[in-house]
Amino acid sequence: MRFFITEDERKMSGSTAFIEFQKGVDDGTCWKTDSVCMDDELFSELHLRRFLTLNLPQFDYYGITQVSKREFDKLCENALGFSAEVEACFKELAEWAGEGAEDDVYFTIIGM
Repeated sequence: MRFFITEDERKMSGSTAFIEFQKGVDDGTCWKTDSVCMDDELFSELHLRRFLTLNLPQFDYYGITQVSKREFDKLCENALGFSAEVEACFKELAEWAGEGAEDDVYFTIIGM
């Protein structure tokens, strides 16, 4: 199953009902070419809003959330007990994000 699409695929869909994941720190620019996006309906179906709220205190569904590598590693651990789909989703996200320093902003979630 594929959870994320590229920015080009999102643009071709003609929709903005996506959660955007950007590498590194947010610079105020949306829909970057190296971002990956998740359809808001899929985000809802996977219960990711609940999962992130429980495991990432600063998560803001309607705003900008910066995630450190350390926080992401913890999310991956906690996904194991949440659901197989969420675990697979975070594995896909890890492949996209690559390596990162433990305390630096690993990626930013741009909400609805």
